[in-house]
Amino acid sequence: MTYLQPSIQVILFLVFSVGGGIRFFQPIDVLAKRMRWVSYFNPRIVRSIALMEMICGAGFILPFFLPGPSFSILLSCGCLLIATMVGAAITHFVIGDYKQIFLNFFLIGLIYYAAIPLG
Repeated sequence: MTYLQPSIQVILFLVFSVGGGIRFFQPIDVLAKRMRWVSYFNPRIVRSIALMEMICGAGFILPFFLPGPSFSILLSCGCLLIATMVGAAITHFVIGDYKQIFLNFFLIGLIYYAAIPLG
């Protein structure tokens, strides 16, 4: 159980940093074919979301390398990603892409467990 939270932090780092990096560097046309929501947003918004995911994803692994308490980095990144995933769930609901909503809520749960201290 002591390794569960750090393991989830590494998984979230991979999901958001790698996934955000792929979305940041791929052409919008390619993204729009793979992800329905991309066609509903301005390309600058899509790139901004991807950049924010990359930065916040790195914030999940940063506490392993910083000495001392780095609680605020993890909490800030977690809260920002939770807000992003709530927005993503709302977007998927509005455009009718209901299967993606379950993934958004699963990621919200993982982020909450890794970033918000229990007790």
